[in-house]
Amino acid sequence: MNSPLHPLDEPATLLRFAEFTFDCRSRLLTRNGVELRLSPKAQHLLRLLVLARPRALSRDELYDALWPSTFVCETNLAGVVKELRRALGDDARTPRYVRTVHGFGYAFHTAVAAPPSSPAVVAATLFCEQGEHPLHEGENTVGRAHDGRIVLSHASISRRHAVIRIHDGEISIKDLQSTNGTFVDGRRIGPGPVKIVAASHLQLGIVPASIACRQVPATEKVPLNIQEIRRMAARIAGTVVVAGT
Repeated sequence: MNSPLHPLDEPATLLRFAEFTFDCRSRLLTRNGVELRLSPKAQHLLRLLVLARPRALSRDELYDALWPSTFVCETNLAGVVKELRRALGDDARTPRYVRTVHGFGYAFHTAVAAPPSSPAVVAATLFCEQGEHPLHEGENTVGRAHDGRIVLSHASISRRHAVIRIHDGEISIKDLQSTNGTFVDGRRIGPGPVKIVAASHLQLGIVPASIACRQVPATEKVPLNIQEIRRMAARIAGTVVVAGT
């Protein structure tokens, strides 16, 4: 029996179908650039179906992948499929995306476009935690979760903390309901995207950061106003909560 693609074998790339974009690593689904909320199980199901296409996955394969070593009711899978279809605006009777293979399982039912197999172009760089993290065109999820595009270890950073988006040379950032917040120039931002420019001062939890576009030579990092960032961090340090999830 074939098995779904193991997470370690996943292509670290964006996949596009119709007006949707799905990041296989961060499991972020967007529609025309707007994030669609999915439960972790629905994200995992979409990833499995998209990566296995055009092969149909049996119910047994899906149960083993979604609920390993756990006995669950048969209706659980149907509920996750229903959630995914609802997010995609799909209809079980006339499916555009998720097709039921009666008596067997499910398959992804539409063409998926992937970028060329050449390495992704680094559009910008995030300077954070005394390190440099490449940012690619599209969505870049930042957090402590190991399946994100950028993994940061500081305790004030949530598992899924923020998303940095790069499109047509413009950079924006939005918070993902993080515990300790995302700040741009000292102001805590929300789930709506905020444009980033070269002089912007970022803060993830209490961790200072900055972003430099690819056009900036490697020796010309965007300077940080360290004193100002330390003052901002001190103001919120008394309310910082160690992220547990």
